[in-house]
Amino acid sequence: MRAGIIVIGKGILEGKVSDSNSPYIAKRISEIGIAPGRVAILPDEKEVIEEEVKSQLAIFPIVFTAGGLGATPDDLTREALSAIFKKTLLLDEMTLKKVERFYKEKGLPVPESATKQALYLQGALLLENPVGISPGMIIRDGERTLIALPGVPEELQKIFETGVLPFLLTTLPTKPLFAVWIRTTGITEAEIMERLAHPKRKFKSCTLEYFPSLAGVDIRITTDKDEGLLSEWKEEIITRLSPYVYALGNIPLEEKVGELLRKRELKLVVAESCTGGLLGHRITNSPGSSDYFLGGVIAYANEIKKSALGVKEETLKRYGAVSREVALEMAKGVRERFGAGIGLGVTGIAGPTGGSAQKPVGLVYIGLATINRTICKEFHFSGNRRMIKEQAAQSALDLLRRYLEGYD
Repeated sequence: MRAGIIVIGKGILEGKVSDSNSPYIAKRISEIGIAPGRVAILPDEKEVIEEEVKSQLAIFPIVFTAGGLGATPDDLTREALSAIFKKTLLLDEMTLKKVERFYKEKGLPVPESATKQALYLQGALLLENPVGISPGMIIRDGERTLIALPGVPEELQKIFETGVLPFLLTTLPTKPLFAVWIRTTGITEAEIMERLAHPKRKFKSCTLEYFPSLAGVDIRITTDKDEGLLSEWKEEIITRLSPYVYALGNIPLEEKVGELLRKRELKLVVAESCTGGLLGHRITNSPGSSDYFLGGVIAYANEIKKSALGVKEETLKRYGAVSREVALEMAKGVRERFGAGIGLGVTGIAGPTGGSAQKPVGLVYIGLATINRTICKEFHFSGNRRMIKEQAAQSALDLLRRYLEGYD
């Protein structure tokens, strides 16, 4: 079975807002055996929405729309669907009460336009929105199904998990698809393909896909035939790609690091220069990170490196702020000052200026210090300033992960 996906929003169409909804929907439906057949991004125009929905419903038995269910005049998905299916828009009392409660809690009168969020298509199955106001809708018309979802990513994802997914699994004739996600970092897609080329012949009934990003390469293995073979292939990949594999499923690297720190009852502190707090931000993205993360210092200027971390003036003069020696003194200094088990130090040149022939833009040193051991790695990243900072933060987390797992 194939499905169409329609994303509605002028901001997305013009590139001002990133589209995270269609990748999410495509990924989730793929996991249950529904293949994405087309993705369209549309402006907030009723006639255009009507035309694309009709076109996709003529091709696919199921179509998803994301966006256009809010309260503003340019939220026109309901009106477009009403015209397509020739159904009246009705007022849902439960959603209306939610709207009224929302404004009452803010001490504001309910704008007349806000009640638009409580409108739904006659005959549609409403999908409760646990984190917002506008509900989703499932509209069945013979053998065709349209699922309309709000455009706010957090709302769309919550409705999908609590309402759409159970509907798809129990109602539509989907073929089970067994899938495993393997997360890697510190290795390129080309290197992975080379390492897996020979054993891949053994697992012909499994599909292997690669999803590279700045953080690493995610690998998805799927099959609709033999779940046992999938498990065997997974173990083969983990063995061949060790130590680059850090997790299965959707676990981010910072969460994996947190698990390892918690298991070993270790406390972490960080000293950041070129990452400017991004490393600490990543670590604190994980709930409960206060169990193992004490905090950090953003030591951007040399004066702060000296006064807050104890980096020696002599070291800075002799080797420069971007050096192996300074990264290690940053890691040792922050660990000793805060009494943690592990300290990380990151220093580098994020660019676009500041590089030289000896120390080019993208050069980063990451130091790790414990009570009785130090490690420092040199990295050469490419890309713009943001990309270099992201790669540096990821590599710092991975250096820590490898140490905790006994690879370094």
